Amino acid sequence: MNGERLRGLVAARTQADRQGIDLESVPTGEAGPPVTEDVLGRVAAATDARLAKNAGVDPREFRAAREVLLRTAERVTRRLDDDPQAPLTPDDLVALETVVHADGTRPSLLIRDGEVRTDDPLAELWAGDIEGGGEPLRRAIAAIGRVEPAVTTGNGFFGTCWIVDQAAGLALTNLHVLHAICKRLPHAVARTDSGFRVFDGAFADFRAESDSIETHRFKVVEAIPSGVEGPEFARLDAAVLRLEPLPGGPTELPAAITVSPSPDGPLGRFDSCCVVGYPGPPKRPTGTIDEIDWDWVNRSLFGRLYGVKRLAPGIAHRPLGSLAGDTRAWVFGHDATTLNGNSGSPILAWDDAAFGLHFGGITLDTNCAHGISAIATELAALGVPISEA
Repeated sequence: MNGERLRGLVAARTQADRQGIDLESVPTGEAGPPVTEDVLGRVAAATDARLAKNAGVDPREFRAAREVLLRTAERVTRRLDDDPQAPLTPDDLVALETVVHADGTRPSLLIRDGEVRTDDPLAELWAGDIEGGGEPLRRAIAAIGRVEPAVTTGNGFFGTCWIVDQAAGLALTNLHVLHAICKRLPHAVARTDSGFRVFDGAFADFRAESDSIETHRFKVVEAIPSGVEGPEFARLDAAVLRLEPLPGGPTELPAAITVSPSPDGPLGRFDSCCVVGYPGPPKRPTGTIDEIDWDWVNRSLFGRLYGVKRLAPGIAHRPLGSLAGDTRAWVFGHDATTLNGNSGSPILAWDDAAFGLHFGGITLDTNCAHGISAIATELAALGVPISEA
């Protein structure tokens, strides 16, 4: 997320809590000052609750990292209390981004047994949306898989995919995920008239959850690229994978996620949404800024788990066609917390319908997704069933 978005989110959370209203009903551009005491209070409360649950953290390092965050957050928020439009340094930006992760404003929530635990301290703000999603959301979560090689680790996988046609064994992912498969497995991939035949070594696992050894794995046998290459937003970052059962493995894929061509989601008309996928470690570590090792702070506060299924809530805050360089008007921006392993994740309206295909994001800048409504024709040409709007 960029600086304006971050300062607005922190201030909007304060106003929403004080007024007892939903966070997403507060316009971030009109939220005012963050109010330091409120910010520090909610970060302290959320981190205390997380430590009390001993959520996979080292208590000593957790407390030390928490103090670093609180001290830095106090410095930047007091300056913003005096001047809500004060310039922000790189250190300020990382501190504010860590705040919105730590207080549950924009968390990355672990999925276990196919659902998000609403008793997770970080899930409190989103419990109503999660519980309201009910069975449709659980069905969608089940249909989202990790694209991976034969031997997989938390930083050794390709990305995320999701079932779009159960009977035909089709899953949607990013074009750059397909490129990663081809680069990693050149000996096992052959070109065809329509794309690539994958002989061995690429799979999709629809479990890959924290604290579980269960798998629900299928092999990738074919991959069809979008066929639309180009620089940055000119590329249609989409590809279709065809999956088949493994010998002795499950024979039935999860039920497909509805591919929704409605423009409402990409145009930012929903009050919130969520991204489900498999975030991996950052490609570019935040590193030490102003003598603070923010990689250590984040690892200590949020654990070291990568490559497992997570749900991240947020909103589509930059509507379809508003991003510079998007001449095709097929990209929108969202602010859910994602990392590189989320490539190929669906953007969901808290149910089993996807309105976006996440494909990228840069720390401290917006995340980007293709709007299904804007690429429906191209997806249909790849064999993806598109629902009626």
